[in-house]
Amino acid sequence: MLPIKYVHQNNNKNVVVFVHGFTGDSDTWKTNSSSFPEMLLADKVIQENFDLMYFNYHSELVDFYAARSSAKSLFRMFSKGKSATAKNISITQLGDHLKSVVEFYCSPYQNIIIVAHSMGGLVSKSFLLSNTHESRKVKMFLSLAVPHNGVDWATFSQLLFKEHKQLIDLQPLSSTLNSINQQWIKSQSELPKTIYFYGQFDEVVKQESAIAYEITESSKVACNDDHFSISKPDSTDSLIFVAVKRQLLDFISNAEKESNMLVKPFKDEGQLDNELFVLKLMVADVHKTLIYNAKSTFFNAEYMRKLLVHQSIGLEELSALYSQIEYLYSIEFGKLLSGDLKDSNELVTNIHQSILEKDREFLKTTLPLINAYHKTGMLHQLTNDLDKDLWWAQNNSIKDIKAFREAKADE
Repeated sequence: MLPIKYVHQNNNKNVVVFVHGFTGDSDTWKTNSSSFPEMLLADKVIQENFDLMYFNYHSELVDFYAARSSAKSLFRMFSKGKSATAKNISITQLGDHLKSVVEFYCSPYQNIIIVAHSMGGLVSKSFLLSNTHESRKVKMFLSLAVPHNGVDWATFSQLLFKEHKQLIDLQPLSSTLNSINQQWIKSQSELPKTIYFYGQFDEVVKQESAIAYEITESSKVACNDDHFSISKPDSTDSLIFVAVKRQLLDFISNAEKESNMLVKPFKDEGQLDNELFVLKLMVADVHKTLIYNAKSTFFNAEYMRKLLVHQSIGLEELSALYSQIEYLYSIEFGKLLSGDLKDSNELVTNIHQSILEKDREFLKTTLPLINAYHKTGMLHQLTNDLDKDLWWAQNNSIKDIKAFREAKADE
């Protein structure tokens, strides 16, 4: 059995990987007339931006490999069979298998979305916690009726099917689940966006197990499904289908926005020389290297602001961010007034350093891809505002700007 099976392959840069659960296979996602992936492909945006594939692994209730007699096992051990004899292996071993599949089958892709059902979500989590190059390519994890806290039936089933590694792992409070959950909580900042879908009629995986620890309301979706219907929507109007489709479309939309927000190279051809923020730096006798850095960050901040304003995204949060940056400026300027800073060059350097240090704490923002570089540019946007009395020397004023402009005109 090949570990992957394409539903749609068109050399896109994004791929959706469907991961089945306990005793499942690609039929996990199939309805009477279609399948979950095929229904998604009816959308042109998804079809043009995503490849879709199944990840398949061995999972059987009765492990025939273990049940073979010693004589047959010995015979097979030394025979020259052409294919491997599959057996049930643990969740962490399956996670390692998924890592290898991503490494060698998904190497052409920039971004991976995992849609996992039931135990397949635990296999996916084990892989995601590996913190490897492969796992970091996963940008979103959609968890469908995944037993994050285990299932009671695994305890009883394991009594009937002893030594079944997957049933052992699926038991509540199993060492495997405890380890995965503890690591998951500790690694939140390094993990992909995760949405937890649970079936309100699910008698296999209860709600309290289908959603992980310490998640927000926006990260969980209640579906009018049972454990099996949640992976095979009966129509495009099904809640699970609409919700998953929305997540994929939003991913493409946000990726386009983030691409536009990437830092762009700045070529100084004097186009900003007459801007107020540049003149303020020059009259304060700030070094040309710091002035160039100010121009470059200002250029990117201008592009960022115009994009957000045009799309009406996070304008209140952006306004609050400007206020926080101005506050940091006032602290550093106070140091100049008190003599803790010796000159304007040190003031500019210190405020730039302060923005860098506070980027992920005091200046933390949910706005996509706004980083310390943009925030430094936002500082110079503030100094470019005539209504803001922000200067780089104690005694500078607008009179100095006028005098400087007149001197330049006489040259």
